[in-house]
Amino acid sequence: LGRGRLIHRAGTRHAGAVDFLLVHPPLLGPAVWGPCAAELTAAGHRVAVPDLRAACDPPTGWPERAAAAATAGVTGPVVVAGHPGAGVLLPLVADRLPVAPAVVVFVDALVPAEAGETAPSERFRSFLDGLPLTDGRLPPWTEWWPPEVMAGAVPDPALRAAIAAEAPRLRRDFYAEAVPVPPSWPPARVGYLQLSPAYDADAAEAAARGWPVRTRPGQHLDLATRPAEVAAEILALARA
Repeated sequence: LGRGRLIHRAGTRHAGAVDFLLVHPPLLGPAVWGPCAAELTAAGHRVAVPDLRAACDPPTGWPERAAAAATAGVTGPVVVAGHPGAGVLLPLVADRLPVAPAVVVFVDALVPAEAGETAPSERFRSFLDGLPLTDGRLPPWTEWWPPEVMAGAVPDPALRAAIAAEAPRLRRDFYAEAVPVPPSWPPARVGYLQLSPAYDADAAEAAARGWPVRTRPGQHLDLATRPAEVAAEILALARA
C-alpha cells in the first residue's frame, strides 16, 4: 500500500489475500478500526488505516485534503471500507485511487448523494446546535453521550480510552462544508454492512441503489468490540 502507510502488516500472505484501506470518520481516529484491522492482518491481508484528523482542520477544503491523505502511497487495487461519517468521503477516496477499487464497503456509514454534493441533514445540524461549543469547537464525539452509554458501547476500558483519546474537537463550521461527489461515482462494486438500527435508512438507500447489503445486528462500534465478526462480514461483501 506504500511505504509508511501500513499500520498493520500481514505475516504470511495467502492466495486470495487482499489489501484493505480502512477510513475512519472525522469524529474519531484510526483506533476505532484497530481491532478489525488486526483481525484482517492475522488472516493474511495487508491493511492501512490512515490518520485523517489533521486533514479535517481547518474545515475549508477538508474533503479534498482527507481524500488525498487517505490515498497517499496506495499503488494498487484495494478494498476501501469506511465507518459512519467517512461514508460521505468514500466517493472522493475511490476517485483518487490510482486504479479502481476492488470494492467500496460502507460499514454502518452515511450513504452519500448519488451526484452533486453531500450536505449534513437538517436534523443533524439541529442536533449539533444543542451541543456546547468551546471557542467554536464541538465537544469530542465520545462526550456527546453519557459515560454509561459509551461504557455499554465499548465495555473494555483500555479500548474505550484509546478511542476517546483520538476523538478530535471539530469546529462547528466543519458541518457547513458540503462534500462533492465526483462524476466517477459509484465504482462497479459497492456494498453496505449495517451494524445498528440507527442506520436503517442508509441501509435501505443502499439496497434501493442495488448495492449488496448485509446486516449483522448489534451496535455501532462493533467494528471495535466484535472485530472478528465485522471483518468476516466485510470480507464476505468484498468477495460477493
